[in-house]
Formats: sequence, C-alpha cells, structure tokens
Amino acid sequence: MDAILTYLQLTPFVPSDLLVVAVLILLEGLLSCDNAVVLALLVKHLPPAERGRALRYGIIGAYVFRIIALMLATWIMTKWYLKFAGGAYLVWMAVAHFLAQRRAAAAAEKGAEPVAPSPKRWFGLSPFWSMVIAVELTDIVFSVDSIAAAVALSSKLWVLIIGGLLGILAMRFAAQGFVTLLQRFPGLENAAFIAVAFIGLKLLIEIPVDVLGREQHFAPGTTYATAQEYRAEVARQCPPAVHLSHVVTINTASAPEPDAKLITDANEYRAAHSYWNLHLRPFFEVEGWLSSLGVLLIFLSGFRRRSSVGK
Repeated sequence: MDAILTYLQLTPFVPSDLLVVAVLILLEGLLSCDNAVVLALLVKHLPPAERGRALRYGIIGAYVFRIIALMLATWIMTKWYLKFAGGAYLVWMAVAHFLAQRRAAAAAEKGAEPVAPSPKRWFGLSPFWSMVIAVELTDIVFSVDSIAAAVALSSKLWVLIIGGLLGILAMRFAAQGFVTLLQRFPGLENAAFIAVAFIGLKLLIEIPVDVLGREQHFAPGTTYATAQEYRAEVARQCPPAVHLSHVVTINTASAPEPDAKLITDANEYRAAHSYWNLHLRPFFEVEGWLSSLGVLLIFLSGFRRRSSVGK
C-alpha cells in the first residue's frame, strides 16, 4: 500500500492540490473544445440510438489510455509525429468532406439522385465499432498537448489523473451536445469541417524545429538545477524568434533540451522537459485558449441557417 501511495504521490497531501485539480478540469474542458467538434463529426452518421453509445465506449477507452499515458508522460510527449500524423488526418478529413460535397452538387446539377455517404469501416468491423476505434484514436492524437500541459501544472500523478479524467467526462457531454446542434443547424457541418481543417493545420505547423536540424546550444559551462533556472537560461541565451506571452510563440530553432544530469530532481526535470516540449520545440506554437477561441468563432459562423427540424 505504501508503494502505491508513493507511486501516485498521494503523500504529502496539501490543500492546493485540489486547486490544481480544478484548474486541470477547466484546462481539459477548454482544450477539449477541439476534440468535441471532431468527435461529433465522427459519430454524426451513426443511427441516433448508437451515437451516445459510441461516444461512451470511446471515452471509456480514453480513460484507460489517459491513465497509461500520464504514467508514460515523458515518453509520450517526445512523439511529435503523433501530432503531425493527426494533423494530416484532420486536414484530409476536411478536404474529403468538401470534395464529396462538390461531387454531390455536380451530380445534382445533372439530375442524378443524391447518394448518402456510406459509413466508414475500420479493419472490417461494423460501422459502430469502427466509430468507437476512431474516437479512441482521435483522443490519443489530441492527448499529447493535454498531457504536456497537465504535467507542467503538477508533478503529482493522482492530481493529473483525477483532473484529466474529469476533463474527458466534460468532453464526452460537449461532443454529445455538438451532435444535437449539427442536426438543428445544417450550416454547422461545413463550419465544423473548416474548424477541423484549422485544428489540423495547427497540429502540422507545430512540428518541432529540432527534427528539421534547427537547434540552439547553451554557452559552454552553463548550469541550472531547477526548471525555473533552465527557463531563465533559455530566455537569456536562446530566446524564441517571436514570443507573445500566453498567445503565440515562433521558434526558428529549438532551444537545448534540458539535461537530466544537471536537473537531478525528477519532478523539476519533468517540469523543464514539459516546458521544452510545449513552448521551445514547435515552429509555431499557439496557446490552447487561442486555438479553442478560433474553433468557437468558426463554429459560431454555422448558426446562420436553422433546420426546419429544430423549429
């Protein structure tokens, strides 16, 4: 039992831990705006009775993945290609939608009967289970940012798990709400796919510049022992090309990765490494609140025309 308490870092407990949990729930809710739009689009073509069930099963799997991912947070955050592949998939999803819409419009001009899109199938599974897998994979892609942001707020595993899981629960209800809105306001579908393309492009331009061979180095003899000291050295020796605090950061070259030999405290190193992944590696890093606001504004543009079903 003592080993479990130590691993989850349940001791020592301080009241401020509950405040961090609350902040994590809010953070997950804001970052989940993007997720909810995509999940709503994924399950929209399922029969109404199966949409909630697909989201529910997918979110259960997301819970399991999130716990495992938090335990392997340092490893997960280094896998930049998850975000890049996810961004490419989202852009492809949006492009495919508008191309299909264009083909349908051309067929309608020729007097052909419209053909309803066939449900997508994964690995030969039924449309329902294919959507469950799609929901799972989508959460994995979007989790990379959420995990990195969470680790930056707290080093206690139990705090991260509780905050993250409650945030996922909020995303599930948000996605269900978006499905209902898509039925009542037809214009939301195109707006949602524009938002999906926006999210995908955001993930693509966040490619780490160090994988492109663009790296900076500290001066010989530079030392730091904490995450704060590491950040101070980055600001002094390797500042980003453009930095608007809490808005956007542009890095033309990646700052040096924190050295575990210099930061011997595991929690301090994890905090420094999380900051490096979130802010010092991406070519173009947009803060989560700003991208969520962008998605919301795009989505609001779809409320111009209301379905007769919703009247």
